[in-house]
Amino acid sequence: FFSVSRVGNCSFPPGIFFSEMGQDKLNFDRPEEEIIAEAKERGYEYYYKPVPWLKVGEYVKINDRPYKVTEITTGKSGKHGKMGFNKYIAGVDVFTGEKRETHIYECNVCIPFVQSKEYMVINLTHEGVLTLMDEETSEQKEFPIPEDALGVQIREAFLSEDVKVTVVTALREERITKF
Repeated sequence: FFSVSRVGNCSFPPGIFFSEMGQDKLNFDRPEEEIIAEAKERGYEYYYKPVPWLKVGEYVKINDRPYKVTEITTGKSGKHGKMGFNKYIAGVDVFTGEKRETHIYECNVCIPFVQSKEYMVINLTHEGVLTLMDEETSEQKEFPIPEDALGVQIREAFLSEDVKVTVVTALREERITKF
């Protein structure tokens, strides 16, 4: 079952990319890798990309959630043109696995930065807090255990073996997605 949503109107001129505050401009006359590096350097959580350049497997922000694109189809241009901007996009939420589809009529689409990192579970408290350790840097952090079937599986596995979990970070949200 898919839920349908629509992304808001395009408020960014083609080829110009803005931060959340709308003050810093990132010109897309350069390679996309440079744009991404600059956006990450400035601490942005996402950047904008022309809709026709979107590909299956990339991430897209729909209704303030990060989705991995699973399908893209292009609709026919309407009476007033906008060829290539009428796109049907289907995707899967990177945190919940929820499927969503949407139509995009804008010139640009928001591409969030999605990072995934593996941690070793070194402790599990009775309150349901995991102590995770990055094996590369030995950095430790506490993280609440998921309150779903994944959390139950992690609890059971932790009692009998070494457990590694994958934490996904996107749009100021972090979640354990698998172990």
